[in-house]
Amino acid sequence: MKDLFSPFLIGIGQTAAVLVYLLCGERDAFREKPARIWYTLGFYVLLSLSQAQLHVYVTRGGLGSLPTLPFLALNWLLYTLFVFLWSGAAWGVCCYTAFTLMLADNCIWPLVSSVSRLLWGMNFLYEGSIPTRIPFILLLSALECTLAYGIRRLMPEIRKIRLSIYDVILAVAIVIPFLYIRTIAGQSASQDNKLVQIVMTVCCFAAVITLAAEIGHTSTEFEKQQEERMQSVLRQQQAMFEQKLQDADELNRKYHDMKNFLLYLKNNEKSGPELEPSIEQLMKSIEPYGNNISTGNTVVDVILGEKMAVCSEEHIVCVPYLDGHLLDFVKPLDLCTLIGNAMDNAIESCCRIPDRERRYIRLHSAAKEDTVVLTVRNTFQTAPDLQNGLPGTTKDDAKNHGYGLRNMRYLAERYDGFLSCRIEEEEFVLTVTLQRLQNV
Repeated sequence: MKDLFSPFLIGIGQTAAVLVYLLCGERDAFREKPARIWYTLGFYVLLSLSQAQLHVYVTRGGLGSLPTLPFLALNWLLYTLFVFLWSGAAWGVCCYTAFTLMLADNCIWPLVSSVSRLLWGMNFLYEGSIPTRIPFILLLSALECTLAYGIRRLMPEIRKIRLSIYDVILAVAIVIPFLYIRTIAGQSASQDNKLVQIVMTVCCFAAVITLAAEIGHTSTEFEKQQEERMQSVLRQQQAMFEQKLQDADELNRKYHDMKNFLLYLKNNEKSGPELEPSIEQLMKSIEPYGNNISTGNTVVDVILGEKMAVCSEEHIVCVPYLDGHLLDFVKPLDLCTLIGNAMDNAIESCCRIPDRERRYIRLHSAAKEDTVVLTVRNTFQTAPDLQNGLPGTTKDDAKNHGYGLRNMRYLAERYDGFLSCRIEEEEFVLTVTLQRLQNV
């Protein structure tokens, strides 16, 4: 039992270090996904069992290169599986993250082990009495958590990691010397060979910093490109909406002029009764061009009127409970982007539902002090998979699509607000919160 004490306590430290990395910026992780508690317990148990098995093998004096490599491969698999279950990211990203966390562990463990042997002639991580081991194991855990936190500061969120070919080549180039040095260190673990341990620590530390910094650089460049694309799409959308507003304004003027002229002809005694049926028919034919939506905000009326015409064609019930005056502080083009993209996404989702009776969209606005909340609810055929708080694009060309909601979130943040998405039974709920700001 004494031999198993250290592996299981060290396993707690390793698990804590991984959690420090994963929990950075994700405070509600366990509440959002309670299954992560069981993932964490399972990861700890399996990792500790593998550590214990290796330690038992070492104490029996049979350690060679063969068991070291399977042990590393098993740990890599455990790390990768845990990161995948936690984040749901791509397997390549999970493997890369797992390898980085393994390197971090292999930086600290030989360092503490070497210092212990150098100063006291004994590895207090595994040797000596239990009260003597505890401080060193706690030191090991604290250093691993600190390094994990430092790595996390260099790297982006797991879902934002983007691997390039160069990153993969770099990781492969690091794997080979890492396995070689780790094998030598394992074979020398029972010997008084501190040089190998120190070399291993330095190499692993350099490797983990290199991997973290490189992936951070690659992901930052990718985010910059995404930001540029998003800004380009936003400018195109707003130019289109600006033209749409001008066209709608001109159309409304022509509609009212035409309507007034027809009313004049209808009430003019010189027109004669024989023209009344034709005039009535003309007035009926131009009625759809009149803006029947009246929320109190001209921009909202124009955009909503156009989208509701599409809803009518697609047999979608659209119920807007909007007070347009609440949105008067939003710039017209920003308002076009928010309402236009929200309605486009809702209409697209409803159109996938075969049963037309289930197609509906509801819009609602509310205000409390300086906060305005815009909510859009719509039905769906298949619940969207939320990634990083937003549903993924359903377009085949995902690289050049999916900017609508990101543009909306960007605009919400400009108004010191936020955008959130959630699933409530058979409804997709989009909420945009805005602050009434004087200067935006």
